[in-house]
Amino acid sequence: MSEQELGAEVAIASGSRLKFESGAELVVTKGGDADVEFDAGGGKLQVGKRYKDEPTGIEVLVTKASEGRLLCNGAEMEQVQPKQTKSAD
Repeated sequence: MSEQELGAEVAIASGSRLKFESGAELVVTKGGDADVEFDAGGGKLQVGKRYKDEPTGIEVLVTKASEGRLLCNGAEMEQVQPKQTKSAD
């Protein structure tokens, strides 16, 4: 697995580890071509939460929390909601 400091549009491979100056750390679960950045303004990244960018298909998993939000090609990444399963009656 590679570790990258981001800031330019690059191909991000699944399994890559991303580290930001804020202390936030991510693992890419679905890769693609894009610029993933961290913005310290607003929001909070929590360990175990997944984020996705619909246009590029990139998905990441937060492994180290930090105050801020994730951007992909300048747009805020959406937190992925857990899938609901049917309960057994």
